[in-house]
Amino acid sequence: MEVVGDGMIARAFVNSRMRMDDVVVFAAGVSRSTTTEAAEFHREAGLLHKAISDARAGRRRLLYFSTASAHLYGNGDGSPRSEEDPVRPTTAYGRHKVAMEERIRTSGVDHLILRVTEVVGPHQRRHQLLPALFSQVSDGVVTVYRGARRDLVDVADLVTIAAELLSGDLRHATVNIASGHPVTAEEIVSYLMTLSGRAVTKVYVDTPANDYNVSTKRMAQHAPSTARMGFSPTYYRNVIDRYYRA
Repeated sequence: MEVVGDGMIARAFVNSRMRMDDVVVFAAGVSRSTTTEAAEFHREAGLLHKAISDARAGRRRLLYFSTASAHLYGNGDGSPRSEEDPVRPTTAYGRHKVAMEERIRTSGVDHLILRVTEVVGPHQRRHQLLPALFSQVSDGVVTVYRGARRDLVDVADLVTIAAELLSGDLRHATVNIASGHPVTAEEIVSYLMTLSGRAVTKVYVDTPANDYNVSTKRMAQHAPSTARMGFSPTYYRNVIDRYYRA
């Protein structure tokens, strides 16, 4: 298995010691979903072009990580968005991910595209959601975005699901990876505060309400191990406990 990238997801696959010599794992995407920097998008596009060429030349399969967030699917109305639903990207990051997915599909390379929600694990960059919130809670002042919702997924579970999907019969496919239980920013912050045991000041910022959710039917069908991962309304606490409980 060849892994492209050096961030949290890339490290998780390297450390898994997964034995799949016919797979190229592309985990070198733009890490900041709020970015509008063309250089960041061009960097990923260039690396992806090379990964596609290498995978095709070696007759290997490309595993690509896209997003299942509102950046790609658009603002939610409560109904789970499936892989077959039209995408309505709302940001430059979302439009970029749509373009990268299409580049893969039109290249002819054997591929599996995973649209992932909010992945949590070790070695995350400080600007990402959980490290940023944990740091703010530790400092005693945390910004809470009203209306924001996130579906947390443990990177260890992501690796397990990906391995199961790669071992199955899916080809040239796109799959949402999520717990199916998004929670509010308020719930995430409140649980971090409970773990910290300290007094914290919350600063609220109003954002448009977004009843965001994605369908996990395809994931569950092709990765039966997800039934044993504890996906439930309290799964997010298990994820936080694993990486942020002292």
